[in-house]
Amino acid sequence: MDQVNTENSTDNKDNDLASKVCQLESENKRLRDEFDSQRAKFKDLFLQKENELVRRNKENKQLAEELEKTKTELDEAKSQLVIAGLTLETNLDVEKRKAQAEIESLQQLVNETVEESSTCKTIYDMELKKLHGIIQQLESEIQELKAERQQSPHHTVQEQTSLAPSVMLSAVTKTLVRKLGADAFTSQDSMEDSMRKVDDDDHAQEDVEVLRSLVVPLEEEIKALKDKLRATDEQLQKCQQCRHVEPEVQCESNQNASESHQNVLSTSTNTSFDTHKHPSEPHSPAVPCDMCSNYEAELVKEQKRAEELQAKVVAAEKAAERHREELLKEIGFRKEIEEKWNEKKEEHKQQVAELTTRTDCAEQDLKELQQMFKQTCSEVNKHLASLTQDREKVQQELEKLQKENDNLVGKYSIHSQELQSEMINLPDTVEELQEVILKMHQDLIIAKIGKEAAEEQANTLRSDNLLLKDQITNDQQMKEILENNLATEINTLKMQKHQLEKEKKTHVVVVEKLQALEKTHQETLVQIEELNKAKKQLEEHANELKSRVGSLQQELDNSEAVQKDFVRLSQSLQVQLEKIRDSDTQVRWQHEEDVDDCPTCRSSFSVTKRKKQNCRHCGQIFCVSCLSHTVLSGPNQRPSKVCDVCHTLLVKSSAPYFSTEVPHSPD
Repeated sequence: MDQVNTENSTDNKDNDLASKVCQLESENKRLRDEFDSQRAKFKDLFLQKENELVRRNKENKQLAEELEKTKTELDEAKSQLVIAGLTLETNLDVEKRKAQAEIESLQQLVNETVEESSTCKTIYDMELKKLHGIIQQLESEIQELKAERQQSPHHTVQEQTSLAPSVMLSAVTKTLVRKLGADAFTSQDSMEDSMRKVDDDDHAQEDVEVLRSLVVPLEEEIKALKDKLRATDEQLQKCQQCRHVEPEVQCESNQNASESHQNVLSTSTNTSFDTHKHPSEPHSPAVPCDMCSNYEAELVKEQKRAEELQAKVVAAEKAAERHREELLKEIGFRKEIEEKWNEKKEEHKQQVAELTTRTDCAEQDLKELQQMFKQTCSEVNKHLASLTQDREKVQQELEKLQKENDNLVGKYSIHSQELQSEMINLPDTVEELQEVILKMHQDLIIAKIGKEAAEEQANTLRSDNLLLKDQITNDQQMKEILENNLATEINTLKMQKHQLEKEKKTHVVVVEKLQALEKTHQETLVQIEELNKAKKQLEEHANELKSRVGSLQQELDNSEAVQKDFVRLSQSLQVQLEKIRDSDTQVRWQHEEDVDDCPTCRSSFSVTKRKKQNCRHCGQIFCVSCLSHTVLSGPNQRPSKVCDVCHTLLVKSSAPYFSTEVPHSPD
């Protein structure tokens, strides 16, 4: 019976465990499915939010780029306008200055060339005059010598004395040529050194080319003058040849010339001239003459080169000075432009303020002028009405006078007819005739007085009429003048108003654009802030989701671990059940000889290992590490070592051997 009960209890336990395992597996599957669905939903939400963030970031970037583009376009437009104005002004000023500088430089060059040519001409003219004087003196001396030769036989000594000034002259010319040659060589070296420094400047080369075009005609003039000098030298040499007729004088002059270097040079030239007459003499070789001509040609070339180099150096120095002046002018001009630009900025601001005040004043003046115009129109109309009334009154008076005049004319005609028709009854006596004549005379006087009074009245009325007409015409003219003046003023004010309205519109448009840009900028900033907030919220939500995912992952891992533990438990329980079933047929206590391996860790027992120990509850043999638990048993509460399974069975408050945590009691 006991065995049957135990078997039934074990079967029930197995069934309960199997049902629990099935329930746990179903719950685990359900949790996995829910977790997978939630994870898919969270993934979709996360991807949507990320796409929205990317899209909003792109929109923000586009808006920011558009803002920057609009700002740059505005700045570029303003800067282009400013630069265009400044460039126009600077180009005009620079061109004017360049033109003035070029004109001044050309004038200076022309003046310098003219002065140099004039000085050279004067110098060469003076030298030519001197040479002509020397030639004349030499000719006079030659004639005197010829005369003395014809007169006296002692002409050789006098000829030697007369040759002395010519020898001195030739020596002086040679020394001058040497000095000029040395100076030319030294000046050439110094100028070559200076030109090496100047050759790097391209602008100086251009100026040098211009100066060359100016210097070429001067060089041609110098060549012509040098040719003239050479011709005069040849004439002098011919004169000297004419003087040296006899060979004795020549030998004496050669002996005297050996005392000094200058006299040697002069006599060598004289002997070269005499070789044409005396080719058989050994004392007059032709080599010194050729050397002199070569030296002279080289001197001429070196002088030309020196002059050209001097001209180049002068031109380069002038060009450098001019460039320095231009640089200084440019620096000053730039500073002036900056100052002018700042001044123009301030002036523009002041002009805008003045224009606003002027617009207000112009509007007030318009209103006042309109009121004045209305008042003047009303006054003129009133005055015209009064003048028309006066004119009507005068017209009525004129009509009355005309009627009276007509009546008087009619009466006069009637009276005249009556008088004509009446019979003239002359009195018989003279006294009666006199009385009649007196009466008629009195009547005439009365009629004349009435006529004069009527004429005066008519004249006064006519003058009044003319005055009224003049007043009316003057008033009309004044009215027309006032109307014209008012019309012109109104037109000018309308033009000013139109211009001010245009400027106001442009100003308003610019202000509106700036306001719109500011609004868009603010809106973009607000949108950026909102997007940043949304981004932060999404990041927080993402972090929350990540934390939830982490917690769910931990729960899943725990559930998987629990599931694994349950599987292990079920397996171990099955093993234990089998063991328990087998133990019913065997003795529970195991002997050391029957066991070679530990049943839990599967480590084999050897001689060197610790001794085998039995579990005090189940009686099985384990290693020392597997029997680490102790349980108090018996009335004396003695500690006894047990295995893990027995420990879980005996101690209810302990965690199972396959878990690390204590099982929670259900609430």
